[in-house]
Amino acid sequence: MTDDADTTDVPPSRRLAALLGLPEPKPFDDVQERAYQQWLADGDAQVEEILARRRRRAA
Repeated sequence: MTDDADTTDVPPSRRLAALLGLPEPKPFDDVQERAYQQWLADGDAQVEEILARRRRRAA
């Protein structure tokens, strides 16, 4: 067993920050959250476009 087994309720971002000696990450505000969610959606759309092109080429 490792010491990490005792910290399963601590988010990975906080554990990594503590390990690296960085301050605890601040939560997103509403504007940052919307921008992050849009960034994720844009990435998902790009992946879907790539997969669709591959499917068309394979057909």
